[in-house]
Amino acid sequence: MVTVFSRASAIPGARPDSGARTAPAGGGDSALDGFLAEATDRARALAPGYARLWGEVARLSAGGKRIRPRLVRMAAASYPAREPDPVVDAVGAAFELLHTALIVHDDVIDQDEQRRHQPTVNAAAASRASAAGAAPDRARQYGVGVGVIAGDLALAGAYRLVARSGASPERLPELLELIDEALFCSAAGELLDVDHALPGARPARDQVLTATCLKTAVYSFQTPLQAGGVLGGAPAEHVAVLGRLGRTVGTAYQLVDDLLGVFGDPEATGKSVVSDLREGKRTMLVAAAQRTPAGAELDALLEGSGGQVDAEQARRARELLERCGARQEVEDMVAGCAAEARALLDDARLPPALEQDLRRIVGGATERIR
Repeated sequence: MVTVFSRASAIPGARPDSGARTAPAGGGDSALDGFLAEATDRARALAPGYARLWGEVARLSAGGKRIRPRLVRMAAASYPAREPDPVVDAVGAAFELLHTALIVHDDVIDQDEQRRHQPTVNAAAASRASAAGAAPDRARQYGVGVGVIAGDLALAGAYRLVARSGASPERLPELLELIDEALFCSAAGELLDVDHALPGARPARDQVLTATCLKTAVYSFQTPLQAGGVLGGAPAEHVAVLGRLGRTVGTAYQLVDDLLGVFGDPEATGKSVVSDLREGKRTMLVAAAQRTPAGAELDALLEGSGGQVDAEQARRARELLERCGARQEVEDMVAGCAAEARALLDDARLPPALEQDLRRIVGGATERIR
């Protein structure tokens, strides 16, 4: 069984006492919660429904583990010239709000109805429309519209948080570049993901791996760690190493996420195990299977379902992915990412406490329990 972040720890593998070197654990949470409360109040002055929409953004943001703010704080706290805590917390909150924006849009794209054991923004809106008497197609379209607007607002809010963070003038441009890089790369990865799901698409292994890296690794690990380095006044070579390390660990995270999206326990993950199969996503699992004799049957199953994979079809798909060795291949790739990250740390000469925490993160993000 492959596991990722424990619910008990916001940073995988981090020490329970590691907050002694960082800002208070609730700092980034308070910054994000304060921003969302302010936005909700502004919206209430315009229209009750607009305030409700911001409340939906806040609801979804509240359910996350808020890994990204903690990575920002952890890296920033490791260097002697760091910005004040409120600045660090605001930048960390920006990356978490960016995450909220991206998953809201991802849920719209995938037509998902559950996220973190709760209705997605689009599903909740569709339910309200249905309760008001809208026909099913009209209700779904209403949900799509609300989800797009909510995601757009969160995207703009992420930039606003960085711009208003109070970061020093010499560091602010680099921080804005990093938040932009996070969004730019994630959008590229999402587009590749969508393209790869088209009927007849047969992306090569490297293309799937590129999409995997761009979609999640850059905004979840690479740029938060780099932003923390910038906020701490880290040397340029350390910021570069943090970026490479974050991309490697983040790729492992997404590979594990793909595994959990098919083989995980919905009670633990809060996400359906048929969503990826229903959408016909060309994850690394599927790409690996397509190079085996099981590929033809798997393709026929996914493409023949018309986006309506039932429980029996999902069971057969999981059986094929396991028997043909695709699951094992992806698990081996996760282990390879962990080994690469440890090799980077061996040569990086980062501050000892930061290196120690990062080694724990590598272990926690890629741990496999059989």
